[in-house]
Amino acid sequence: MKFRIFIAVAISALFAFGTAFAQQPIVIKFSHVVALDTPKGKGAEQFKKLAEERTKGRVKVEVYPNSQLYKDGEEMEALQLGSVQMLAPSVAKFGPLGVREFEVFDLPYIFDSYSDLHKVTEGAVGKMLFAKLESKGITGLA
Repeated sequence: MKFRIFIAVAISALFAFGTAFAQQPIVIKFSHVVALDTPKGKGAEQFKKLAEERTKGRVKVEVYPNSQLYKDGEEMEALQLGSVQMLAPSVAKFGPLGVREFEVFDLPYIFDSYSDLHKVTEGAVGKMLFAKLESKGITGLA
């Protein structure tokens, strides 16, 4: 009888622990190097808002603007080490990682319109570029 009570208590404790653990939100540290009132800063805040709303609080996004966590040259390494989960880097940051193909986006007037840009970045070329990031341990989102 004592053994059954012990098992029941143990199972209850494990269930309680598992439930409490499962309710902890996933925390995403999102670091960027610009001010909040810039397009990138506003985009980061919008991402935070939408991620938290659409996951009903299961995801919490902590935005760190103005190089609060890492300077411009340190962010990529912090991402690869898992110190942050998201960045909004300039595409020029991918060249030093060995993905120099991104440097084409630094050329002025290479696209005639945003529509042309999106055709390239959301098509086969964009997929190929993101695949090159995967080999560096980075998942591109947009």
